[in-house]
Amino acid sequence: MSGMEGTISERGRAIAQTSLKARLQPLLSDLYDARDNPGGIVDMGTAENHIMTKDVSDFANRKIRTSSKTFTYGEGPWGSKRLRIAMADHMNKYFHPVSTVQPEDLVFANGITSLCELFGYAMGEEGDGILISRPCYQAFIADFGAKAKIKCVFVPSDGIDQFSAEIVEAYETALLRARAEGTNVRALLLCNPHNPLGRCYPLETIKALMQLCQKHRLHLLSDEVYALSVFDNSDPAAVQFTSVLSFDSTPYISPNYLHVVYGFSKDFAAGGLRLGCIYSRNTALMDTISAITQFSWSGPLNQLFAAEMLEDTEWLDEFFTKSQSVLKERNEKCRTVLEEYGIEYAHGANAGFFLWINLRPYLDLSTHPDEKQAENALVAKMEKEKIYLTQGTLLQTEQIGWFRIIYAQEDEVLEEGFRRLFLAIGAEKI
Repeated sequence: MSGMEGTISERGRAIAQTSLKARLQPLLSDLYDARDNPGGIVDMGTAENHIMTKDVSDFANRKIRTSSKTFTYGEGPWGSKRLRIAMADHMNKYFHPVSTVQPEDLVFANGITSLCELFGYAMGEEGDGILISRPCYQAFIADFGAKAKIKCVFVPSDGIDQFSAEIVEAYETALLRARAEGTNVRALLLCNPHNPLGRCYPLETIKALMQLCQKHRLHLLSDEVYALSVFDNSDPAAVQFTSVLSFDSTPYISPNYLHVVYGFSKDFAAGGLRLGCIYSRNTALMDTISAITQFSWSGPLNQLFAAEMLEDTEWLDEFFTKSQSVLKERNEKCRTVLEEYGIEYAHGANAGFFLWINLRPYLDLSTHPDEKQAENALVAKMEKEKIYLTQGTLLQTEQIGWFRIIYAQEDEVLEEGFRRLFLAIGAEKI
């Protein structure tokens, strides 16, 4: 141990291992721009809706008017009354809840990352577990584990369609195995629409997972951050989005165990706003989360901007219509290009900004018999050509060689990204 390492705690060293800085700083400081930085890295790995950010910027420049109150502490970290009313109205309009969402059912924090952490603190003890299907959004591991110390218990599908009701048996098997090994599983995370698969869960599966949670007294946390980034898809495997709030769930799960997180980073193309909320009728849980939002505070300026967007319903309707239309067009374009090059992708994706693609045929297993090393070697080839995709090992893939590719890009960026990708992996049109 060096003298410098000895100056920090064991927990400090542990949390440093979760840092995004080493992986993301080289990317974010050298992003491709056709005019200003044509030699930069084309980012087809970060899940942002790059197509709609100008609309958000134009709205902000046109609408935001601050006052001296905007630069105070405001009404506290849990969300202003105005913002909570506006979000409740928004969810009542778009999520079609069977019971009206009330402003007091919502608590805000500086993004869903923080809300997952706060939820972890509130629902479990250090070392307890949360069930998550594979593959999954890579940040969930740190979101729940870095500070709240909640362990992600991954559920393998083993060839079963993880969106079918059959998958519930796999969840229960993972739950019982974890408990036998000493992990007290306290919750199940439902990522719907799913990241990275871009699919929505059928109602039948949602109900079956609720019943499993009720049987074992598990909290069900539904991450619905892509709820309005859903579009029509001719793929027969595609299913439309169903919120857990949109049907009477009381025959399947107690309201005390059902919760939803939602935010502005995806549907609103405003990841930099750092703002999200949790919905729950469990007042004990919400009181606990409210008490610790002081460590995850999103300021009044962010809340003002968010409320302005939510209240301008005419602009928002047009924004979502445009976003869904463009996402559909980019999804179709991406699938067409992949098919031209004979690259397999997961079917049924009609939500989010991404496709799950199979680059396993391009792994050089003769040079690198170890599959993880072969995948890392393929990533190195991409880095050389300055193209970034998210590799499946970071997303808890069950089969090495799958990657997540982001298609919510301007046409020129998408075309340049594909050019570099195919050059890096040696793909040719079929």
